Amino acid sequence: MKKIFRSIINISKDGSPTLTQEELIRNYKSFSASKIHPEEPSYITLFTWIESHFRLYKELPSIEYLNNKAESEGSEAVIASLMDIAGQIPYIRSDYKGLLSEKFEAQNQDKYKAILEKTWQIASSGLKVGKKELKGLNASLEYLASTTRDFRIKTTGIKTDSQIRSKEDSKEVKEGYDKRHKDPLSNLGMFSFIDRIDDCFRGVKLGELLIVAAFVAQGKTTMSTNLAYNGIMQGLNGLYLSLEMNFNPMRDLFYVLHTCNPLWYDHPKFSKLAGKLSLKKVLYGELEDTELEFFKTASDDFSNREDYGELFLSQPTEAVTPSSLELEIQDKQAILAEKGKNLDFLLLDYVGLMVQDREYKYGDYNIDLNNIIKRLKNTAINFNNGRGLRVITPFQVNRDGWKEACKNNGVYRLTALSNANEAERSADGVITLFMTDEDKKNGIIKIGSLKNRMGEDFLPFEARIDFSSRKIYDFIQKKEDMSPTDNFGISSDIPTLLG
Repeated sequence: MKKIFRSIINISKDGSPTLTQEELIRNYKSFSASKIHPEEPSYITLFTWIESHFRLYKELPSIEYLNNKAESEGSEAVIASLMDIAGQIPYIRSDYKGLLSEKFEAQNQDKYKAILEKTWQIASSGLKVGKKELKGLNASLEYLASTTRDFRIKTTGIKTDSQIRSKEDSKEVKEGYDKRHKDPLSNLGMFSFIDRIDDCFRGVKLGELLIVAAFVAQGKTTMSTNLAYNGIMQGLNGLYLSLEMNFNPMRDLFYVLHTCNPLWYDHPKFSKLAGKLSLKKVLYGELEDTELEFFKTASDDFSNREDYGELFLSQPTEAVTPSSLELEIQDKQAILAEKGKNLDFLLLDYVGLMVQDREYKYGDYNIDLNNIIKRLKNTAINFNNGRGLRVITPFQVNRDGWKEACKNNGVYRLTALSNANEAERSADGVITLFMTDEDKKNGIIKIGSLKNRMGEDFLPFEARIDFSSRKIYDFIQKKEDMSPTDNFGISSDIPTLLG
């Protein structure tokens, strides 16, 4: 710490300052922005004096001024610290920033060591934290996830602040535009393969929170699994956390969805079965011989292709809190990092079934839910050292909102989210799903939009939902020759339905 303070105090040598005020101020601002905390009381006092002096006079104080102040207040510890500081070599620019970086890393290591020691104490013998006695493995894991959260947010390697009129930022903005112009796909996100959604949002991007809002039994899980499947078809890696559906049928569902992939539409043997397999028949072992052969062939393709992304599927056996969720995604990121990959998206089915961490629990369900959603957005922005994560979660609208939508041809209003208004505030996009009993008989689902942070919403439209395979299709799209096709742009024998 004495080396760091040497470079923000005006110390003369032979009557001349060793650092100019400009250099001192630049160092001081770097120190203030570094989030380094002086540990010893004498250095804490010194920094308070330096801050006060700079705030009043817009310059850094001399060592003589600080020494006189210490003598007037009888602070021998500060005087001793100033003597240590005076014997150090000053640093500037990148050398000083490197010194700050080393100190920041060392402080975080010390803090992390203390957290690990307390975590082990909780697991082994118990520890009183605040007013609560924590004991056991689960409590220790929750404590670890909660207390290390600040580290994962603060120790970011991605630029998250700047002086936006600086030459550096001007250069980065122009270079960023040129990169996006040269490669338009670089700034696009995770697609739904439903044109009107993708034209509006241009995919879910890193750092964004997408909420899929609907009432009970209105297709939330079906849309979620379709989004996750389409994500890995784009080469993205994800985690699907199912808090509602059992593990085995959920896993089988993704394999059935793969039998709907357009790659099978031109298959010499299985083209007539593409998109036709029934999840129910798979779950009950009732596939016919040719169907079984197709299902096994598709399953082998699903597991063997290198160009597909990876998808972790998990059905937690205990309540999921924000801290335990963050621990889970960190674990999956670590697994992928060993392969040179990143976790690109989280699909949480669904946020209303999460519970708040004990230390943050308010006691009111709606307030706790609001805080959980806000934390999900923070996770989306700050995950993986600021790289970000796409977070997608279904959300159950309130009954009054659903009744209003029933009267309004399936179109929701924002009041449907009133029991957790953070869903509308924190989300980058909110899409809605609606089906009447007649719609379900006809395989129709109405999709609407309540929010698009980056632009206009899309108008409500109807899509096709195949309850046999759980695949969602656009009703009708056009190829370049304007002939009707399915949602993959490949002609098929699947009937086209018009809204």
